[in-house]
Amino acid sequence: MKILVFVKQIPDVNDIKFDENTKRIIRSGVKLMINSFDKKAVEEAVRLKEKYNYETYVATMGPPQAADVLKDSMKMGIDHGILISDKNFGGSDTYITSKILSEVVRIIKPDLVLTGKYSLDGETSQVPPEIAYLSKYNFKSSISGIEINNNAVITRDEDNGINTMEIELPAVLSVSEKINRARSVPDVPLKEDIKIYDSSTIQNINGRDSPTEVIDTYGMDSYRKNEIIDFNKFLDIMGSVKNISAKINSYKKLYDYDSDEIFLGLAIDDSVTARQIASKIAEINGKKMKIVIIGNVEPEDLDGMACHEYIYLKNSDNLYISEYVINYIKNNGVKHILCPSNLNGRDISSYIAASLGLGLTADCVDVSIEDDKMIQHKPSFGGGIIAVIRSKTSPDIATVRKGMFKIKYESYDYFVNIMNATKMEKVRHISYENIDSRFNKLNTNIIFGIGTGIKRDHVNRLIEIADKMHASIGATRKIVDMHLIPRQFQIGLTGVSISPELYIAIGISGADNHIVGTRYPEKIIAVNNDREANIFRHSDYGLIMDSSEFIDKLYNYVNKI
Repeated sequence: MKILVFVKQIPDVNDIKFDENTKRIIRSGVKLMINSFDKKAVEEAVRLKEKYNYETYVATMGPPQAADVLKDSMKMGIDHGILISDKNFGGSDTYITSKILSEVVRIIKPDLVLTGKYSLDGETSQVPPEIAYLSKYNFKSSISGIEINNNAVITRDEDNGINTMEIELPAVLSVSEKINRARSVPDVPLKEDIKIYDSSTIQNINGRDSPTEVIDTYGMDSYRKNEIIDFNKFLDIMGSVKNISAKINSYKKLYDYDSDEIFLGLAIDDSVTARQIASKIAEINGKKMKIVIIGNVEPEDLDGMACHEYIYLKNSDNLYISEYVINYIKNNGVKHILCPSNLNGRDISSYIAASLGLGLTADCVDVSIEDDKMIQHKPSFGGGIIAVIRSKTSPDIATVRKGMFKIKYESYDYFVNIMNATKMEKVRHISYENIDSRFNKLNTNIIFGIGTGIKRDHVNRLIEIADKMHASIGATRKIVDMHLIPRQFQIGLTGVSISPELYIAIGISGADNHIVGTRYPEKIIAVNNDREANIFRHSDYGLIMDSSEFIDKLYNYVNKI
């Protein structure tokens, strides 16, 4: 049996700078490293090799110096290295990259392909599912455990819990940060076994054929003007947010469409994001195209969604949804497509893009229509830099981050078309473990974030507070690693991004990896007894206060209301 791991050499995102004058990323002097998710994929391949005596390969695409990550992977225990390097591959976007890497799969013919969940410089999660589609391999993402029998028994970290299933081989699996703790690269002699794959090996693919193009870049400054406040002022601010959330929103009524063309949106797993996507489509839909939403969300959960038709795929799976949407696009005048950037939304949109050869932009924070094309604003390098991207193909397709768009339009008279689906994925579900029911999803108006400055015995007290306030709780990675908060609620670079009306950061120092996930809340209040803590540079208000004292005072307050 063969295992192939794809890895990527990336710059340290914490050291990346942006020159506003030249509109270029400053890479000079920035340390290059193996993408941390990919290193875990290497570790998992080595563990499977040690357990089952498999033959292992590692491949990377890049300039000659990218061979360093191959050497490190081989020192960790991988048998063979492949450097994919040719000037013709330069400038490849995710689709062309996926085509090139799928050719490596064709040559090696591995039983199992492992990748990281995403690369920290791009954060797209597009390449693994596109490789799978182009290679005709089965696929699952965000894998936290792998065992091999005749097939692969995997555990998958999903939005609402842990899913254990068996997937038929051959398969591509992208691994989460939870799968293992990767070993350090040992300082041992290396017998190099690295082959070069260039355009003579991988033919008729050129980076210049990429279906997306970057038309502009700009820096995103995450600093905020911090005002030091007392506890009473904090209560006033929090109360105003609660009042805002209690108001009945005044939405615009959705207009009638006057074009046969279709602006398509996907509703995958999450009704809130679906309504945000539909409303954004209505907002930017200048030609008044018909708005059609396709998805797996129960129709009754989408009441008021701004569309003209909702096609509900009942009892569907990712593969069925993908194939249905692909056929819908082929047979209808679809101009633009917006998809949710959640776990399954990313996988489905990547499958659609790979099937139709479309340029897909992932994790957008904004979109607009200019000259009949969808202009997409995508964060990269940890969120500090925004790339403005346009697709060369049609329809153009993008995924959008949850909470990026306000709901401004509504409709209560759209047509619902229910399709009874047939599951198509080659998986057998074994068990499902739900997330701790004490925790709300991170889509509430108020979110608390906790760091190592909070005492362990105060976590449960904060859970009670959040329950009374109908708020959510997230955490830094260290808190998650201490098993005080489920991993689905980790905020930051290797977790999720949040965009509530109010984020209250308690006992959080403000490391860059956490700040990446907190760029979009409307207001941030930091609670820390260290006046010099970096978190204050990234918050609107600050309380110089011990975390335990703050939680106790807030607990007493909410229990008096």
